[in-house]
Amino acid sequence: MRRLLTLLLSFFLTAPAVHAQTTADEERALATVRTFIQANETANLDLIASTFAEGATAFMPGGDAPYRLTGKPQIRASFAALFKGRTGPITITPAAVNAQMFGDMAIVTAHLRPVPPMPITERISFARRTFVVRRVSDTWLIVHLHASNFQWDPPGA
Repeated sequence: MRRLLTLLLSFFLTAPAVHAQTTADEERALATVRTFIQANETANLDLIASTFAEGATAFMPGGDAPYRLTGKPQIRASFAALFKGRTGPITITPAAVNAQMFGDMAIVTAHLRPVPPMPITERISFARRTFVVRRVSDTWLIVHLHASNFQWDPPGA
C-alpha cells in the first residue's frame, strides 16, 4: 500500500500542469480568430501568418489547394495567392460564433453569413469555418483551419 501511495504521489508531482479553464482563455482564443479575420479582410499576409502555429494544417475552400496544407509556409503561400486576386479590403462578418474550450485547446466555429430563415426559396452559397486554437505559453495560435463552402438548394430544386 505504501509503495502504491508513493507511486501515485510521484506521478502527481511530476505530471504536466493542466491550466484551469477561464473566461479569459476563451476570450484570448476568440481574439486570435478575430485577428485572423482582420488580417484576411485587409490582406495582411504577415498578420495572418502570425495567427498560425508553425506546424499548423489547413483545408482551404477552393482555389489551387484542395489538399491539406501543412506548415506555415504552405498556409502563407495559399493566402498570398488568395490576396493577390483581390482589388481591395473585404468585409467578413462571422455569424453564430461558438467556442468550445478543452483546457489548452479551443474549437471555434462560425458561419460567414447569418443562417437564412427556413424554408429557403432560392439557391444560396454558404460558408463555414472551424478553427482549432491551442495555447502555446501565453499565446493562442491556430493549429488547424477547416474552411468549407457549399451551395444550399431549396427543397424540390
